Amino acid sequence: MRKILVAHDGSKSSDKALKKAVEIAIKFEAPLTVVSVIPELYLTEIVETDRARISNALTEETKIAMEKIRASLAGRAIEVKTVIRQGDPAEKILETAQKMKADLIIAGSHGRHGAKKFLLGSVSSRIVDHATCPVLVVK
Repeated sequence: MRKILVAHDGSKSSDKALKKAVEIAIKFEAPLTVVSVIPELYLTEIVETDRARISNALTEETKIAMEKIRASLAGRAIEVKTVIRQGDPAEKILETAQKMKADLIIAGSHGRHGAKKFLLGSVSSRIVDHATCPVLVVK
């Protein structure tokens, strides 16, 4: 195991995925990259200035969250890198994994199932379907 990528969106599910990723990275002495994706805002009901303000707030919030993750892992015996991308979450996670030549992608599951999953889709299932490396989905 050479490179591990973990997707983090601030949810409890992604916190569990991060915890598992840290365990695996320590065990295999592998570098860990934590990626967070800021989704594009396609809200037609708001004006561009408000959309930019919301996007800036999300970006700042994500930067703070990634810094907290980096600080919380500073004492661990692993190399940690954080990456913030913007766009479609599954697409950007897969692009990041491809670019860094990840050996494993770890993502949280939001527990969607049945019709809800069919109608809404999920980032983790899209990653599983399209990744070129193994994927671990943590519940």
